[in-house]
Amino acid sequence: MAQGPEELLPLYSLEAEMSTLGAMLLSDRAAEEIVSMLDEGDFYRPAHRLIFRSMKQLVLRHKQIDMITLPEELKARGDLADAGGEDYLIQIATYVPSAANSGFYAQIVLDKSTLRRLEQTGRKIIEIVHDQEVPIVDDKLDRAEQEVFTVGSKQLGKYFQPVRQLAKDFFVDVDNIVESGIPMSGQRVGFTDLDAMTTGFYPGDFVIIGARPAMGKTSLVLDFAINVAQKLQREEQPGSVAVFSLEMSAIQLCRRMVSMISGVSMSVLKRGNISQDQYRRLADACDDLYNMPVFIDDGSDISPLEMRGKCRRLKAEHGLNMVVIDYLQLMKGGGRRTENRVQEISEIARACKSMAKELEIPVIALSQLSRAVESRDDKRPQLSDIRESGSIEAEADLVMLLYRDSYYKAKEEHRPEVVNPDEVEEAEVIIAKHRNGPVGKVVLGFQPAYARYRNLDRGNYNYGSDDE
Repeated sequence: MAQGPEELLPLYSLEAEMSTLGAMLLSDRAAEEIVSMLDEGDFYRPAHRLIFRSMKQLVLRHKQIDMITLPEELKARGDLADAGGEDYLIQIATYVPSAANSGFYAQIVLDKSTLRRLEQTGRKIIEIVHDQEVPIVDDKLDRAEQEVFTVGSKQLGKYFQPVRQLAKDFFVDVDNIVESGIPMSGQRVGFTDLDAMTTGFYPGDFVIIGARPAMGKTSLVLDFAINVAQKLQREEQPGSVAVFSLEMSAIQLCRRMVSMISGVSMSVLKRGNISQDQYRRLADACDDLYNMPVFIDDGSDISPLEMRGKCRRLKAEHGLNMVVIDYLQLMKGGGRRTENRVQEISEIARACKSMAKELEIPVIALSQLSRAVESRDDKRPQLSDIRESGSIEAEADLVMLLYRDSYYKAKEEHRPEVVNPDEVEEAEVIIAKHRNGPVGKVVLGFQPAYARYRNLDRGNYNYGSDDE
């Protein structure tokens, strides 16, 4: 039965707020911990906000908080009277006997603050629903989801981050590198040379992989997904990989992944003569996939808004390490069809980059290349070959282009590309743009029979200059 207004739980706890502030007076360590957890806006009582603000300033200036420094700080700000005067500060100081439970008190304050923000968000969502200036339902839904997601991430009200804190956090990473000898890296994808050149894909990265049809770009990102998922399994870490397939069905992708893992060509299934060894390898591959944290969405004509909403939920439920989109030009632009497809793709690319930043994950999108590649003597792709190149290239942090010389030689000689199922061809991964590192070329092994890539394990990558 629903509660009436008089029965609703209060969205504040004055006792928890007083205990939190009292713990900060008793312990410098507790004060530093609480300052990292709370903002002044998390306190319900105005006097407590003023007291916390002064305490925070003392912490930031590395000064001790006590019954001398705190009243002086409040007095200097002209807030001592509004904070209740020195008598109220003494009351707070004696409210708790120990700072041992300071984290528990602060968590209650934070929980109550989150509930108040959620209540405010509920009212804001009602306004969004009735906002006549936002006529598209998908836009209303996205804004509502964003509001709730913001509350859950405790980002509401945080618009700027002081550079001193960012510098401090960065140097913690530097110290960790010095102590461990392990370099800073992003999400590695299981290919030694490629990981060495890129140092992995970082949270917020928008990565484009461009190629002509049949170059193996879907196979490459599926290899990425499998390698990342297997690493999560081995290390028993939470997380997942999301694959949005706008071209192939989920079952088609699953078959391809089984072939890639098992080393059994899908042509075997079409012939029906499966040997005992092949059956065992297929069964083992299916067992691997059964436990693999890879989630496939094969809905066609999906918009960035729908994609972002699905990724938010997946991250909340399972954790999320990487998103793959196959492929960019098949996405729709949020329900607003325009005659200018370049403009629409520009909006989609911008939305994908925004999603990568918001969810703090790398987003990898495949892109078709124009036919201009085929008209050149050297068929190696260039940045300008990306369809709607200007918009996609501008948003991307990293652009990789695929080239397989054996594919074009087979076409010139009018012969089937696959001759020996165990043959490993060379495939070039051309890093044409790298916002945070060098450009250059990496050579991987490609097995057409199983549509999978392999390490050549010979340090086969050539650095160019750092991309500006």
